[in-house]
Amino acid sequence: MTIRRALLAALLATVTVGCGAAEGSAKPGEPEVKELRYQGNAGSVTFPELAAELGYLGDVKLKWVGNTTSGPQDIQSAATGQTDFGGAFDGAIVKLKAAKAPIKAVIGYYGSDEKSFNGYYVKDDSPIRTARDLIGKKIG
Repeated sequence: MTIRRALLAALLATVTVGCGAAEGSAKPGEPEVKELRYQGNAGSVTFPELAAELGYLGDVKLKWVGNTTSGPQDIQSAATGQTDFGGAFDGAIVKLKAAKAPIKAVIGYYGSDEKSFNGYYVKDDSPIRTARDLIGKKIG
């Protein structure tokens, strides 16, 4: 899996609820939404942050509104319009749907099957290929 495909899959692996863009407001070929409000995770880089930093989001910008305390809190913030997307484990998503939240899209991103995992990602031309290649390196 290429980095671009992995990051795109990770970015799409969120629950999207109540995005505020008007239908049909963008020109053909342009994203309707130019800014996405989101919550980060203290002490870590989220997949959307990584994708934005590497330029995979194009003209779409992320607007950090604070840090989440948990997956359920993150998707609740999306359901109430405080953020544009959130992520959580599948059980929290099912509970959100059962509560009749206005969910627009769901993609499970961890805990769904034996092929789902979190990992470290590097650019295609990086000399780092395995965990052993990290020995003696600084990660920041």
